[in-house]
Amino acid sequence: MPTAIETTTAIQDKVYAGIQASQRAVLDSARTWSETVETVFAKLPEYASATPAPPSQVLENAYGFTQKVLTSQREFLSQLFEATLPATRAPSAAQAKATPRS
Repeated sequence: MPTAIETTTAIQDKVYAGIQASQRAVLDSARTWSETVETVFAKLPEYASATPAPPSQVLENAYGFTQKVLTSQREFLSQLFEATLPATRAPSAAQAKATPRS
């Protein structure tokens, strides 16, 4: 039977591996975002010479983009909460195992 230190160390190793995987995912996303921004901004002179759009179209486009971003954020946060649910149940499960039954 493992000791408390061995069990704690094993849990810490798993948590640390999860943290590292999350950090890699965030860094990959940041790099992708940065490269996309670089590509778009490199084309700004191209956009500056484009024919101006009517203000109503610009407004609709801006609100459409805002809605798209907000919807994406809502879905992301919903998925994030779902992904973290097991961690919220862990203390209850551990307590239930530790509590002797009569």
